[in-house]
Amino acid sequence: MARAPTRIAILAGGSGTRFWPAGRASKPKQLLALDGDDKRPLLRATVDRVKPLSRRPPLIVAPAKFKRALTKLLPELPADAFLWEPEPRNTCAAVALAAHAAQAAGHDGPLVVVPADHHVAPLKDYRAALRSMAERARVFDGIVTLGLEPDHAATGYGYLERGVKLADAAAGPIHSVRRFIEKPSRRRAQGMLKRGGFLWNGGTFAFRPSVFLSQLDQHQADIGWPLARAFQRYGGKAFTAALRRAYDGMPSISIDYAVMEKSRSVEVLASDITWDDLGSWDAVARRRTADEDGNRLRGDVSVIASKDCLVDAESGHVALLGVKGLVVVRRGDTVLVARRGHGEEVRKVVQRLKDEGREDLLR
Repeated sequence: MARAPTRIAILAGGSGTRFWPAGRASKPKQLLALDGDDKRPLLRATVDRVKPLSRRPPLIVAPAKFKRALTKLLPELPADAFLWEPEPRNTCAAVALAAHAAQAAGHDGPLVVVPADHHVAPLKDYRAALRSMAERARVFDGIVTLGLEPDHAATGYGYLERGVKLADAAAGPIHSVRRFIEKPSRRRAQGMLKRGGFLWNGGTFAFRPSVFLSQLDQHQADIGWPLARAFQRYGGKAFTAALRRAYDGMPSISIDYAVMEKSRSVEVLASDITWDDLGSWDAVARRRTADEDGNRLRGDVSVIASKDCLVDAESGHVALLGVKGLVVVRRGDTVLVARRGHGEEVRKVVQRLKDEGREDLLR
């Protein structure tokens, strides 16, 4: 009997509020070029990155309101490759939607789920890690996750503590998972880095759809059961309405909280690839090439006596004079100026604009 092929699902949600003014209601972060010096939008780059891993087109899980923009970005994908969420409900619902769609299409081989907004390198090693995760998921009745060896005490990432080594895969060792740790304090992150045995949680998973959906029914039935009912109409005209009804009462919860932290059937592939969660302008700055003064510049920019600045100017001219450690982003006639290290707080600007009724600056 032929082995079931691997399929890939890409999570392309997110609003991009931390990337204002580049990220807008009409242009979420998956449509922005944020990965280092790569000029491709994040989702385009991710689809290209995983293409060699499967003969089937990837499943794209994304908000329905971005249907026109995303289908234009990925014209080569068939209509049934897109899974349109009626409303955002965090990563558990998105992963469950992909698992249900794969199963409804008759697939119960490995399904590898990757985010659209991560930096990974080198590409060869990243693909090898996903292949190893898929092969493990083929024989393991649980969920395989990707863990990254930390190189600094990051406080913006989730962590997991690895347990005993269970196997040696081609791309690295596979361990049991003792526990998950949410974004730690600086002191705790430094302690974990010093003790060792902790990995960054890469938000990437491999499983057989039937296995994941069984875990979902056990740990988060208020997502599993409504989707199961909706998928009874999959492929028919009534499916869109059925999916909307399923999402109406569905909780918004991450897959980590909903399933991973509760399951006793989780393993981790420990990898030493370079990885970054591109969640803010600070992360973008880490991945762009710097000049001799540490400035990372994109667009029409003049720099005099300035250091360690990120400038992303799509139009117009930006001049820096005698400044250090700034983030400057220009889109049209809108400009953000922030101190580096405050990238997570850009959403506060977005909230202030909403409170002031400045929706014209957010569209």
